[in-house]
Order: sequence, then C-alpha cells, then structure tokens
Amino acid sequence: MNDKSQSEVWWDRREVPVGEGLRYVIGPLTLQLFRSRNSWRLWTTRVPADETQPSEALVERLTNMPGEEGAERFVFGSSPAHLRLRPMLADRSVVIRARQSVFVPPGEEAILYLSSPVWIALDLGEPARSLREIPVSQLSDTWFGPSTREGELCYAARTHARNHLEQVPRRPHRAVTPVKVRNEASTLLPIEKLNLPVPLLSVYGDADKGLWTEEVHLTRSADSDMAALRVVPGVPVHAPRAERLSGPRTEPGRGGLVRAFTDLFG
Repeated sequence: MNDKSQSEVWWDRREVPVGEGLRYVIGPLTLQLFRSRNSWRLWTTRVPADETQPSEALVERLTNMPGEEGAERFVFGSSPAHLRLRPMLADRSVVIRARQSVFVPPGEEAILYLSSPVWIALDLGEPARSLREIPVSQLSDTWFGPSTREGELCYAARTHARNHLEQVPRRPHRAVTPVKVRNEASTLLPIEKLNLPVPLLSVYGDADKGLWTEEVHLTRSADSDMAALRVVPGVPVHAPRAERLSGPRTEPGRGGLVRAFTDLFG
C-alpha cells in the first residue's frame, strides 16, 4: 500500500518507522527506500530526461518492501529513523549549450537564467550522515578548453538560456542560476556555450519557488573567451525566503579570470 506524503517539498527531513519506506519521483529519477530494523535498502531507476518532466515531485509512503532484486543495502547496528534527500550541484562545471543563438553587444549586459540538474545526497540519521550521492540525470562528459592539453573535463547540458524570469519553468530536479553577463570588450559576444562553475555554488530551496543558487557575474573585458568571475554571496534575490540546503563543493575565492564562453570542440 502506498500513501501520498503530505509534505510540501521533497527535500524535507522525514521519520520512517521500521517496516516502512518512501518512494520519490524527482524529474527522471525514481528512488525507493525501505527501512528494516538493521538496514536501509535503496532502489534507483531513471528515465530519459526531457522538457515534459512533471513540475512537481512525488513522495509516497511504502508499507511493503519492493523486493530484494536490484537493491543496495546499508547495514547498521540499529537503523536510523530519519531520512532526508538533500539536493547538491554537480561535482564538475557544467557546459551549457544554448538552444538558440545568444549575443551580447559591446557595452551591454544581460541576465540569463540557466538551470542544471542536481545531485541527491542520501542523508540518514540525526545528526545526518551522507551515505550516497545520486545524479538525477546522467549527463555526458565534455572537454572545455582551447586544446586537448589545456582545459577541464566538464558535464554537458542544454538550456533555453531564458532572460525573462517568468519564462523559466519550475522543475523539481533542476536548480536555477541567474548569470549576469557583461561585455566590456569591443566585439560582439556570442554565447553558444557557457561554462557554469557549479561546484562553487550552493543550493537554496523554497517550497513555492523551487531550487536556486547564488547569482553569478561574468564580465568580459577583452576580445577573448575569458571573463572575470564573481559569485554573489547569500540568498538569491528571486527566492528571498529560501533556505540553504547544501553548500558549495569548492569554496569560491575572491574571483579571477575563467574561460567562460566557448571552446574549440563542437
């Protein structure tokens, strides 16, 4: 028997009795977790991600164990009762390719709202211990840099690169990053690909506004693909009541030049 959860958001901490579990559907990812007296079991399934994923996540109570096949088992002297799925950002930068050509003229700036799929940390117990990280979507690898010797290994994703907030869809498995791009160079800045340094960003959650990160500023001052990077600290202005759910994987420095806008490989 499955009972729908009354909680408003999928990242809430929940208490699960022995002999029960929870089923989460978060975008393309389905997780089923079941608690026994001395163990937790985890089943993971994933469907291809697309633009038609539901705008709300589903959380259901399980009163019967799904079965042994395909389960990962975490064993304890006495299994902890408290469970939380905590959204994090990817462990590498995400190279986002715009679905439509985007250009910033010299002397202009624009805000782009970019989204990237989250990872999920499986936290059990109180105090919480993170036992496993699971990407909501399986992203492909890409190399970002001017040559095979200079650059970095990243993940690849696609986005509409919307510049109006009201056009940004709410998707429970993706975090929105406002990116302010300023072109102080003398030439037009084409943005076919943008390297988003998500390991430097936190995840903030709001029951009404979904998942967000800090705002990122990229300023191009010369005719190249390099830009000055600044991560604006604190709660994002578009979700002022959001709580910080996860910190950055890498603490951001005071800024510096990064290769942000393009690479040689198509």
